[in-house]
Amino acid sequence: MYDNLFLLTIMAFGFGLSLATYRLFAMRNNWPMGAFHSDLPAVPIMLGLVSIVVAVLFAASRAEYGGWLMMGAGVVLAFLWTSLLRVGSQMSLFLAPLATGLLLLGWLGSLFGYDRAASIIEHPKELFNKPAEVRPIDRP
Repeated sequence: MYDNLFLLTIMAFGFGLSLATYRLFAMRNNWPMGAFHSDLPAVPIMLGLVSIVVAVLFAASRAEYGGWLMMGAGVVLAFLWTSLLRVGSQMSLFLAPLATGLLLLGWLGSLFGYDRAASIIEHPKELFNKPAEVRPIDRP
């Protein structure tokens, strides 16, 4: 069994960090930049920072369950994503908000108790109080 929110936190932190820092590395090393990074640098930086903040808040809420490991793995993901895939930051424009949105949805669900096994209905027939009535068809 694996924890989806654990993986989404790593992805949100890693892609967000890559997105927020890509312009710095691209300008220093003459790497290619997309239109957002070159013309509107505030947009990818803000998207990256929002992803980082959400991932850090979630990791802090799960500090006793390996929350800081999530952030470390996110830094490794950002390093590999930025250094090996130099244009990977363009993909981060889509992946960071997606991972952050899914993380927020999962986090809100866990706050309201939808991550517990008790909320799963094993037999859907238990939802209905009485069995369906079968009526004969009137034929002329």
